[in-house]
Amino acid sequence: MDIKTKALSASVLLTSLFTQCHVYGQQQTFNEVSSNLPHTVLRLPNIHPGRDTVYSYAKSLLTEALRVTEPQYGTFELIISDQETAQERQLRSLEHNMLDVTWSVTSTERERQFLPVRIPIMAGLFGKRALFVKEGDVRLKEVKTLKELQHFRAVLGYDWPDTKIFRANDIPVLETTYRASFRIVSEGFADMFPRSVMEISEEFANKSLSNGLAIDEHLIISYPSPIFYFVGSDNQALAGRIAEGLLMLFETGKFQELLLAHANFKEGMTLLDGRTIIEIDNPLLSEQSRLALEKFLPEFAASDAVLQFDATELGAPAQVVKQ
Repeated sequence: MDIKTKALSASVLLTSLFTQCHVYGQQQTFNEVSSNLPHTVLRLPNIHPGRDTVYSYAKSLLTEALRVTEPQYGTFELIISDQETAQERQLRSLEHNMLDVTWSVTSTERERQFLPVRIPIMAGLFGKRALFVKEGDVRLKEVKTLKELQHFRAVLGYDWPDTKIFRANDIPVLETTYRASFRIVSEGFADMFPRSVMEISEEFANKSLSNGLAIDEHLIISYPSPIFYFVGSDNQALAGRIAEGLLMLFETGKFQELLLAHANFKEGMTLLDGRTIIEIDNPLLSEQSRLALEKFLPEFAASDAVLQFDATELGAPAQVVKQ
């Protein structure tokens, strides 16, 4: 498939998904919100420990996407859940009318059950995994290939798509809870806890989580794994509003500005430097989501706001080992 065909396919993908969206370049502009439009209350998940900055960015981006669409859709209010919940439970809460919006790594199964807004809000960096290891453990220094990596056991969450992705690539996985994962590595029951380069530094700074751990200095495990906003499967109107707002922010550069201002984004890009990158397959990624990545990652890299990061770094790093 040539570049022009891919771009056309991605455009058709976005148009068909967000039937509620107008083409943002052709929208009517309003100076103020009509009093006839509804006020919308949206419920969001609570902050997950160790991910405060990532949460803050996702919430800020969503807030801006809703704000720029107020003239078309009305005012809004965000209410944060008072309970901390795991990823899969957050998604199930959409169907049980307990949450209205959440954000998560995507998978074909999640996209069948819930409605994704297929615009990667973290520029694909959640598929770049640095590794927590036991303090003093330097065995990964000798690992250069996927075959060698398969001799080490990862610890991952019960309901995470990453668990299935690692197993599909024949990397042994021990399943447990998020909090227990840190302790299991520090006590030597697993060799590594893969974390996104956008969150590992923040988690490492939280010594209640990372006591006895170090960030491995040698490897990155890479696979296509975008984070999308999700809404309930029957809430096309909200998905359309969020998509429309994100596209408007993207065209004005505000989206890219928010991402670049996110300290974890800069730290994540820095973590890619000098490490061997082992690329693995993601069999859980739908064709529509793959097209969305192909469409948006080069545009992130080409924007004035992120010129120092090229498309290779955002999408598929150059120093890659793949088997």
